[in-house]
Amino acid sequence: MEIYSNPIIISLIIGIIQAIKIAGMPKKFAPLVSLALGISMCVFFEPKGDIKQSILNGIISGLTASGLFSGYHSMTKNSKK
Repeated sequence: MEIYSNPIIISLIIGIIQAIKIAGMPKKFAPLVSLALGISMCVFFEPKGDIKQSILNGIISGLTASGLFSGYHSMTKNSKK
C-alpha cells in the first residue's frame, strides 16, 4: 500500500460510517463495521501484496477511523459545555 493511501482509506471509512449511521444503523455497531470496511478496503486496494499485511493494515485503518471519530466527537461535545 502506498504511504499516502492509508489516510485516504481512513477518511473514506469515516464518511461511509457516518452515512450508514444517518441511514439508521445503530451507533453501537459502528466500530465493527468500521473494522470490516478497513479490512475489505485494504485487501481490495492491495491485491498484489501480502494478504496478512493487508489484513493488518485494514485492522489498523478501521480502528483508527473509529477512534478518530469518537475522539473528535467527545472533544467537540466537551467544548460546547
